[in-house]
Amino acid sequence: MDMKARIKSNGHIVNVNETGERVISKNGIERVYISDDCSGIYYSQSELEFLQTKNEDTIDWNQVRIQEAIAETQAFCNDKTLSCEKTSKMPVSQSDALVAELKKKGGQE
Repeated sequence: MDMKARIKSNGHIVNVNETGERVISKNGIERVYISDDCSGIYYSQSELEFLQTKNEDTIDWNQVRIQEAIAETQAFCNDKTLSCEKTSKMPVSQSDALVAELKKKGGQE
């Protein structure tokens, strides 16, 4: 998906695409983006400020899913009657259900 971003070092606006690669930087593990102008320039996530457009879905559903699974896991860990297997599977199922419902409510599906 083509995204519009501002290069923090010089203020230029560029269109970039996520490469799927990750790099380790002083900011931790970051996503890598490539400029779509055929220049072959790569940027790490911390070098860019992403700009939102009104018609663009800017929700990172995988991140929502992960955060919800973490919250659910914390809640299930307090329940000593559940096995480790259930404690690991139930939060994932519930976070998937939450994301599906949120997408429906937001008209994203």
